Order: sequence, then C-alpha cells, then structure tokens
Amino acid sequence: MKITDPAGRMLHGRVGNMIYYSYNGKTYARRVSVTGEKKRSPRSEKQRASSERFYAMQMLYKWFREKVSPDIWRLAAKRAGMMPHNLFHRANHGCIDGEGRMADPMGFRFSDGELLLPWEIAVESLGDGRFRASWVEERDGVTAAATDRLLVGVLYDTSPMSARLVPGVSGTRGDGQGEFTLDPGQGQAAHVYLFFEREDGTAYSPSRCFRVTW
Repeated sequence: MKITDPAGRMLHGRVGNMIYYSYNGKTYARRVSVTGEKKRSPRSEKQRASSERFYAMQMLYKWFREKVSPDIWRLAAKRAGMMPHNLFHRANHGCIDGEGRMADPMGFRFSDGELLLPWEIAVESLGDGRFRASWVEERDGVTAAATDRLLVGVLYDTSPMSARLVPGVSGTRGDGQGEFTLDPGQGQAAHVYLFFEREDGTAYSPSRCFRVTW
C-alpha cells in the first residue's frame, strides 16, 4: 500500500483482495479475485438442462452396459472409430429432456451395428403379455444371415430409464418370425426394440421400436 496524500486520505495499492486508486482527486476501490477462488455465477436454464441431460445419459449408458450388454455399443463404436459411451450419447441424447427424463422412447436406439434389419417387421399381440414378431427376409450373407438371432429390448412405462433385454425370445432371421413375453408385473404398456445378433455374438443390427400394450 502506498500513501499518495500527506494527509492520508488518498491511497494507492492493494490490500488483500481490494485495489485502491485515485482519480480526479478521489480515492476508489475495486475487488479482485483471489488466487484459487472460484467465480460463481447463476446457471442459465439452458445450462442447467444441458447438465441434467448429460448426467442422465451417463447413468443410462452405465445401466445399459451393466444390465443389458457391454458388447452392443462397444462393437458398434469400434466399427465407427469412437468410444462406446460417446456413440451411445450421440445416438440418444436427443431422447432425454432437460429434466433428465426419457422424452422420446420411439426415437431411442437400443442397438446399432453392421447387421441389416429385415423388411416388413411387425409385432402382434397374442394376449396375456405375449407377442409375435414377423418379418420378410430374402438375403443370406455376412450382414444378414439366416442364423442371426432375434433379440428384444424393452423400456416399460413404469421405468422408462431402465433398459433391459426380454428373456426367452425365440426366432432367427431365417424363421421369419419369433415370440416373446413381457413382464406382467411392469404395468400394461411398453416400448419394445427388435434387433438381431450374429450367431457368435460378434455383431448386432440397429433396433426397430414398437409401442405395445397388453
């Protein structure tokens, strides 16, 4: 601190986080940030929504990797030259709203990969939570083999952020149809995601979503 006035009324210099200076015969002070001090400013609504969406996507991918499959998005990401969580985020972040909730389950991509989906995929109810899927397939090759297995993912309306695989699904691509049963303890509505897995588990197809009730 430097006293610039013999009477001591005008100061010049820094004391703590305050800087004193004179201008036109008057003394002024302004605050400066201290080393290590974090600047805090209110987050905008857009920033808050972005944070909620990002956190929800992280939790959704973590759940998917642990409860559904560690391989589906890993294999797709390897083919795309990306990290698995980044590809999953890019594919699905638009389905999550600013509150971190599933806002667009029809647009959610449960699976991705190099296998092709069959044509004319359809789902019909057989009653009591049982469903039959059917499709048309004329191809038989590396990206569409008759031995590819039908898999079904599901987001129940009662837990729309808890992706899971439906157990006991029957049917291969060459069969032209397969059946699956949903959990009656999870309400009476869900979004199901039909996709195919190569027989040796080394590749998957993109998914096709259907809204079902029972």
